[in-house]
Amino acid sequence: MALLLSSIALGWMAWDRGEIEFCLFLIFPVLKAEGAFGAASLILAFAAVVVIFLSFFTLVPEQAGGRQERPSVGGVVLIGPIPIALGSDRRTALMALVIAAVVLMIIILLLFQ
Repeated sequence: MALLLSSIALGWMAWDRGEIEFCLFLIFPVLKAEGAFGAASLILAFAAVVVIFLSFFTLVPEQAGGRQERPSVGGVVLIGPIPIALGSDRRTALMALVIAAVVLMIIILLLFQ
């Protein structure tokens, strides 16, 4: 989480200095970085994604009673304007949908600034 937050902070500083540019390639959002702050923010964002991906492979420790608790996972797939929420339970799917809506609003605000 610290990697992601520091990447966001550096990205904000790079945005203020004009070192980072946000654009679309077909339908995919793309960040173009120039300068030290822009490059550092993209490197930290990549490291955060790698750490988050690798954290899925950690083992869940056993409870005292010998029973393991199932982790809840969720995600959202956006196909055009239609969101498809996936989750191991209803609460997680709803949380993933809300996070996706917030991220989508931020992307729209950055594109039409």
